[in-house]
This record gives sequence, C-alpha cells and structure tokens, in this order.
Amino acid sequence: MECKNHPGVAAVDRCAGCAEAFCYNCLVDIQGRKYCGQCKVLAVQGQAPPPMPGYGQQTCPQAKEALITAIISLFCCAIILGPWALVKANEAKKKIDANPYLTGRGMATAAQVIAVVGLILWGLGLLLRFAEIQNM
Repeated sequence: MECKNHPGVAAVDRCAGCAEAFCYNCLVDIQGRKYCGQCKVLAVQGQAPPPMPGYGQQTCPQAKEALITAIISLFCCAIILGPWALVKANEAKKKIDANPYLTGRGMATAAQVIAVVGLILWGLGLLLRFAEIQNM
C-alpha cells in the first residue's frame, strides 16, 4: 500500500475521514484519529467528517478463505491446499490494497506463513518416509 501523496512511499495508516492511505508525514492525529491534510481542516473546524461507512469493518472474504484453507492444509492435503492458500492470500492482499474499506491483511499474511509451514512439514514427512523405506 502506497501513500496517496507520495508514490513509492509506504503508507502507514488511512485517514479517518476519507479512508485513503497515507504515509507518516501526511497524517495528523486529532483527538485520537488520524486525518490527511484536507480532512484535518474540517476536523479542526469542528466539522470532522464521519468515518466512511463500513470503514475498517469489512474483512476481505479471500483473506478468511486463505486462512481457513492454510489451517486445514496443516492436517491434510498440504501439497494441494498449501499452494491454494498462498494464491488466495495473494489475491486478498491485492484486493485489500485496492479497496480502502477492506481489512484482513494480517489474516492473509498468517495464511501465507501457515501454508509455507504446512508445505515444509509435508516435504519433511515425505523425505522421512523415503529414508525409512531405504533403511529397510
């Protein structure tokens, strides 16, 4: 996610008024809420814009699906479900970056980590089985 005002600079948060992503230098904290340059003027004048409807309330469905799939991959079919969870997590991150009203980036990241761990465990289990067969 990039700052709306500074392309190439990572955004740290979203404005409480317009829900756009901004870097640290573009946001001002007013009464515990972060505002961009345009919205801070309204906030200082006592006309703070209300939070956007659904802002921060809607979790990306692909992030949930990726996390569930990754957890299941730890117990069965890691070779199939692990890559599927990675694909879904990447889709979720792209959608979250494109839509300021979606959350769930942490869920998508957790899905990626769990899927990779599941694939590594599956690979290690496969290696141990082959080693056991060769020792017979």
